[in-house]
Amino acid sequence: MSRLVHRDPFAREELHAKRISGPDRECAYCGQQRLTPKGKRYLYLFWIERDGLSKTISEDNRLFCSRRCRSDYYGRFG
Repeated sequence: MSRLVHRDPFAREELHAKRISGPDRECAYCGQQRLTPKGKRYLYLFWIERDGLSKTISEDNRLFCSRRCRSDYYGRFG
C-alpha cells in the first residue's frame, strides 16, 4: 500500500512512498534500515507522479529509510 508523502502544486507533482519489508539492502544515503516495534526491518521506495497530459511516473531505483535521506541524496526537497 502506498501513501502520498508530499504535494508540490506549483511543480504539479506528488511524491509517493511504499514500505518495503525485509529489504536485502540498506538506505542509499545513510546505510541504515528502519525497524518496526516488533523488530522487522523495512525501507521506503519513493516515486514521483506528475500531473498533466502525460501523467508520467518516475520511480526511484534506490531504497531510503526516510524522506529526509531521499532529499539529501538528491540534493533537493520533495
